[in-house]
Amino acid sequence: MMNGMQAELGPVACLRFDGVLIAVSSGKAQMLDRNLYRATGIQSEDMKILVNKSSAHFRADFEPIAKAVRVAKAPGPMVADPADLPWTHPARGMRARPGGGAFEVGESI
Repeated sequence: MMNGMQAELGPVACLRFDGVLIAVSSGKAQMLDRNLYRATGIQSEDMKILVNKSSAHFRADFEPIAKAVRVAKAPGPMVADPADLPWTHPARGMRARPGGGAFEVGESI
């Protein structure tokens, strides 16, 4: 997704805890593609399970290597699922979630 663009992540590390590898960075970044794992030395293609702290940005690069994608909702300052927002006047064709149906004019959810 980044197509070779550079991103400022700050110092990065791969932590190991009870056999679980955890990629961390000092800078904020969206999980746009597998290169963020590679920056810490993790080869995502070799992992049986990957957990990304992202709601949608990761999909384009990760879905081709995934057997399944599960999205978990967790409390925080922003809802993880846009379909949970109280939309009252969505734009024609807008989708509340990836692969979801498009809204019709005047429809609210």
